Amino acid sequence: MKYIDSHCHLYKFNEIEIKRILKNKDIIILSVSEDLESSLKNLVLSQLNENVIPAIGIHPWNIEKVNENTFKIIEDIIKDNKIKILGEIGLDKKFKPETFEKQKEIFEKFLNLAKEYDLNLNLHTPNASNEVYDLLIKYDIKKAYFHWYSGDEKLLEEIIDKGYFIGINVATIINEKYRKYIEIANIKNIITESDGPYNYKGIILHPDMLKDLYKLISDIRKINLEELSNIIQNNFARFIY
Repeated sequence: MKYIDSHCHLYKFNEIEIKRILKNKDIIILSVSEDLESSLKNLVLSQLNENVIPAIGIHPWNIEKVNENTFKIIEDIIKDNKIKILGEIGLDKKFKPETFEKQKEIFEKFLNLAKEYDLNLNLHTPNASNEVYDLLIKYDIKKAYFHWYSGDEKLLEEIIDKGYFIGINVATIINEKYRKYIEIANIKNIITESDGPYNYKGIILHPDMLKDLYKLISDIRKINLEELSNIIQNNFARFIY
């Protein structure tokens, strides 16, 4: 049985822990980036491990790292390495409202890249899901994934109608408020994730927690684990390919 981690910062774990995680060949990890340095680290991890898929980008918390050369370097990485996914990119009005306009400027540059190179998007959207969605529509983005979705139900319907995906995070095991998305979302539009090693309420999120998340989803949706695993694998494949 396979487990999908569609949003993990694998490079942030120490080397010993990375090796331990990757010994488990039943986990497929999409490792997202925060800046140019982590983008290059993810490239190396993916080249050394067939179960790691790289996403490159600049996190909205790190827009101060963007300079006149940044997007030229990113474009070269895309062309030289046949990159298919940009991430972690997006907008954040919850934790960084003071830089929102600059975030938007940077995000739209990524959207232009996505259009030019037919790239899929792994998105950061705290308190900005509506703004992100509107820009996806404006730029006619075909494939997008709303990491750790926590937006409203009306927007969720629009996201699903458009064929985009939402992330069900392992934090759902801890915080019941996220369980409503398991209950109401189309099962064909959800993908699982850890966001490891993010510290959530004193708990370090980790790909190891996926097993318990799958059990939770299985119980809520009344789907056996093997069938659930196949559904999420298919969803993930539809997103990344």
